Amino acid sequence: MIRLPAGFHITTFFIASLLMLSSEASAERASPQPATGVEWLQEMRKAAGSLDYQGVVTYIKDQQVDSFKLYHQVSEGKERERLVSMNSPFREVVRADGNVARYTSDSHQVVVETKPSNQSVLINLPEDTSRLERQYRINLRGQEYVAGALTQVVALEPRDPYRYSRLLWIDTHTHLPLKLDVLNEEGASVEQMVFTTINTHDPIAPADLSPSVQAARAITQISHRETLPVAGLKWTLTAVPEGFQIVSYSTLKRPPLNAPVEHVLLSDGLASVSVYIEKRDGRIKPGARKMGPASVDSVNLGDYEVTVMGEVPRKTVALIANGVRKKGEN
Repeated sequence: MIRLPAGFHITTFFIASLLMLSSEASAERASPQPATGVEWLQEMRKAAGSLDYQGVVTYIKDQQVDSFKLYHQVSEGKERERLVSMNSPFREVVRADGNVARYTSDSHQVVVETKPSNQSVLINLPEDTSRLERQYRINLRGQEYVAGALTQVVALEPRDPYRYSRLLWIDTHTHLPLKLDVLNEEGASVEQMVFTTINTHDPIAPADLSPSVQAARAITQISHRETLPVAGLKWTLTAVPEGFQIVSYSTLKRPPLNAPVEHVLLSDGLASVSVYIEKRDGRIKPGARKMGPASVDSVNLGDYEVTVMGEVPRKTVALIANGVRKKGEN
């Protein structure tokens, strides 16, 4: 039992305790911190790729809520990452040695992406985060608590109508991203990611970074991707909003037809847009539509079908889709 000095009231004790905690919190915040939004993003990207952490992540997308366990480890300069669902249907993503494998229990299949990936499943940012300032206004919006940790809120607001806004909550101590909110043209949230718990102290067991035994017994590679040089692209994209650049060009073969599908990935460093080009077979109907938070537009181009999709406004995918041309043709 704590014995208080004579004449020392319990109210005085609590006030003194609160003042001490406030002083400690102020001392922690007094440590050097990034001064600008770009510097916060730089520190966040560095932390997400270099720290060991594990926690529970909640995704809210298309009015559905999913929770996942996330494990991330860096050993000898190599990253390993595993994301596993906590509710049905079972889903699992494992990133190791530059490859990404996606497992599902209902189909007993796994999709293996052989294209090297150095980006976390949390959020993608360019190595030079300052280039984002060309397309986004990056501002600081005060501090809030997420998962019990004090965070700095960073807002990325587009300078044109061709991309969405984003809000990031970055841990002031670890600089890890603890929350992400994607906002459409009306300011409504279309996707949200938030840590409900996070642990950067306890070691991660090897088993936590490996796919589950049940899924590993029925592995079937159901798609094959071949990365091609961008110089070999047979198409021109004549109407791409400023800032979006081609980051990869590849072909996919998917059963049952195994017909090749050309895939061009565009990115402005934050938002990504996929362009799929394949021979027409009547399966894809032309026109614009929504697929959850993603905007989709499909057009016929001679003997080909062009489908453009991404978490961007509809006008963006429509502009890109209608601007695809085969090289040498008007």
